[in-house]
Amino acid sequence: MSKRREEALLKHLESREFLSTEQAMKLAGGSAATIRRAFVKLAESNLARRVHGGLRRLPKGGDGSLPFAMRERWFDEEKARLAERAMEFVPQGGVVFVHGGSTTLKLASYIRGGTVITDSINFCGVLMRRFASGGGPEVILPGGTLDMKGDALHGPRTEAALRDYRADVAFFSARGMDEEGVLDTSDTLVATARQMLRNAALRVMLADHSKFRKFGLTQMAPWSQVNVLVTTNHAENRRWFEMIKKHGVKVVLV
Repeated sequence: MSKRREEALLKHLESREFLSTEQAMKLAGGSAATIRRAFVKLAESNLARRVHGGLRRLPKGGDGSLPFAMRERWFDEEKARLAERAMEFVPQGGVVFVHGGSTTLKLASYIRGGTVITDSINFCGVLMRRFASGGGPEVILPGGTLDMKGDALHGPRTEAALRDYRADVAFFSARGMDEEGVLDTSDTLVATARQMLRNAALRVMLADHSKFRKFGLTQMAPWSQVNVLVTTNHAENRRWFEMIKKHGVKVVLV
């Protein structure tokens, strides 16, 4: 329960600068002492800042993005289920692009072989821990400038390197979506994703249930460039499922 309470507190902080102890008790449940312990744990994990009377959100970037460390903790189990299901689209020994994100990071727990081309340092870290004794996939990092807050390589060098590669599948997630397509918050990181999508035979998006109610600054791709959407079967999102299917996207519900 404590982990879910911490996730709830972080979600509420996304839309406000400050959360008082009293507000947190109403929103996430628990006694004042329980909430204060949750505040301390989030601050120690560098996911928020503990201040007098409550918890303050870490500063957003200029593009409105939130720190990867914060996003990684949200809907952890749900994202793992999506990643496990998405693996059915990887051919044995195939080549995959993985665009960095808190959802696509979960794929690193299931990939066993083939070749992975990724812009995510954390993704490589998971693979290094899994295959410290050898084996595992071949891993290619395209180089470029590292966005340490977002855990992604980007820039002209990244895009130039990616132009030389082709993959069976490109896996990606995003900030949100609308009727026209997939949205994100950063022009620079979106450019990297677009290059992966252009050079992949199959384009697979992973989206937890909250992405259907979020919007972003810039379009990553129109729905016509998405082949498969792997998401959770939430009743509140069914109208979205039907709309997305009309664009020719295969919707896989977990």
